Order: sequence, then structure tokens, then C-alpha cells
Amino acid sequence: MSSKMLNNILGIDTSHEETVIGLNGKLVVWKSVRNQSKELLPKIDKLLQEQKIKPAKLKGVAVNIGPGSFTGLRVGVTVANGFGYGLKLPVAGISEFDVVKMLYPKVDIIVLDAKRGELFIQASKTAPKLIPAGKLGGLIKTGTRVYLDDYRLVPATHEQLKKAGTIYIPNLTRSQKMTAMLTAKLPKKFAQVLPVYLRGANITKSKKK
Repeated sequence: MSSKMLNNILGIDTSHEETVIGLNGKLVVWKSVRNQSKELLPKIDKLLQEQKIKPAKLKGVAVNIGPGSFTGLRVGVTVANGFGYGLKLPVAGISEFDVVKMLYPKVDIIVLDAKRGELFIQASKTAPKLIPAGKLGGLIKTGTRVYLDDYRLVPATHEQLKKAGTIYIPNLTRSQKMTAMLTAKLPKKFAQVLPVYLRGANITKSKKK
């Protein structure tokens, strides 16, 4: 096990239904459907007990700040900031895009599933944005190195992209991303981190009678 993994840094990723926490090389992964607010702290407490580490012995927190589930991100970031503020720990807010770039530094464009027929994307030296899936083909040129979370995200343009000579980079699991997060550099002191919301909350308005 790498010495970087034995650093008493708590990792939190609630950006998706497949929730992940990590500490000193130990990862806990579970599927959580709208229950992260109830499940996260007990899972962290159990992990700390298993690792025989008291919260005061933590050196910092690394948290996925998105993009991803609106509610999930809010839960994870709130818990991370709570640990940081309460224990005076540095908190590293790491975006999903940054995690991919940590593992694939030469990637040209990162494409993530945003559901509802949309994609979260970030091209080199540009800000992340939300686009309809059908517009992806127009953004990619021959030889572009693309990280795509799932080839099924763009079925209408996938064959077109292959013929254009697109270079696909192998997708990563949530566990692989967490492992990378646990080696991230921490800030020197606590500062509140904020989620990356590229889309607002999914709120259904009640119909007027």
C-alpha cells in the first residue's frame, strides 16, 4: 500500500448514488438512493472505528464537489465542511473533472453523464458546462482524447466519433476516483468549500387546483 494512502485523510464522494468514503486505503462503497443524509455520518463513524482512528487524529478531508447529484453534493460538502470547521482540518474540494485529470493528465475533453439526455463536459482550458448529448459530436475533432464515463451516453454520435478517429480513454470506477482523491494535496488550513452546481435542483412544482 502506498504511503500516500496512510495519511489519515478522510475521503467523501456523494456525487452519485454509488456513494464512497475512504480512509488510509480502506474504501466503503454502497448504493444510496436519497438516503445519504441519514447514512453518511454513521458510515464514516464505523470506518473511523474500524481504522482505530479518532476524529481528532484526522489530517484533513477530501470531498468530491461535483458536478453530480444536487442533493448528494450538498450532503457530502456539508459533512466535509463540518469536519473541517469543527476539528480545524483542511478540506480539499475536488471536482469530478479534476479527479479524471489527476489520473489522465493528457485528456482533451471530459464527458460525464448529467442524466435527462444531457452531459457535463469540460474541454482543455475551458470552464465546465452542461450541454445536450446530441451536441457532443460537433465539439470533437480527429485525434481528440476523450474521457467518456459511459459509451452509452452518446449513442447517436458514438459511431460518428469512432470514424472521426476519436481516442477514447478507459472510464474509471467510483473507487478508482476515490483512491486518487485520497492522494490530493490539501490546503494549509480550513476554508469552506462549495459544490459545483452546473444544474439547479430538480424541483417539481405542484399543480394549482
